[in-house]
Amino acid sequence: MFLDTANITEIEAMLPFNWLTGVTTNPTLLAKEKGQTRANISREILSILGESQRLFIQATGVTQAELYEDAQTILSKDARIAIKIPADQNGFHVMTQLKQERPDVEILATAIFSVEQSYLAALAGCDWVAPYVNRMANQGLSASRIITDTVALFKQLGVSTKILGASFKNTAQITETLIAGAADVTIPADLVEVMMQNKLAADSIQTFNLHAKGGCK
Repeated sequence: MFLDTANITEIEAMLPFNWLTGVTTNPTLLAKEKGQTRANISREILSILGESQRLFIQATGVTQAELYEDAQTILSKDARIAIKIPADQNGFHVMTQLKQERPDVEILATAIFSVEQSYLAALAGCDWVAPYVNRMANQGLSASRIITDTVALFKQLGVSTKILGASFKNTAQITETLIAGAADVTIPADLVEVMMQNKLAADSIQTFNLHAKGGCK
């Protein structure tokens, strides 16, 4: 399970939990941290993550050359950094080139909306694909069906590419994505809080505590 944020306070609040595999960021999340550069935010996140936890940073660029150059800049900073590459024509070129040059680089193909994109990403050697679950739902697409079909295709192809579900607006989408076969998910901090603070559980726990105070010791 990854935390989908670029906010240091949110990351620090989740670090005590053993389930945190790492952090995923993107340009939109980074832009929310006013007055800070991508390099500074990334450096600060890496300073609090453990040695086994990874940080995903998204490369950007209008052209293939710009995208490749930005990916190289990102990857030069720390061994714990994994690169996110958009799953479009320029992105597929860069994924392939990076994997040919540095097979050890961990690549996540991002902005996935179809099985076809995931197929091409797997052929390019990507380690992960990130289907955008809520954005699919907003376009009337069945994210669960797309993920299930992708899992079946990856199994048929015999590839090791994994699915990292992303873009969630409620906890139901998270569980549906995992049940559909995603290996992992990246979740905003507010939804993690919702998952941990189940209302029905909270009511039961409150009752237990009241009884404990006035009941048998």
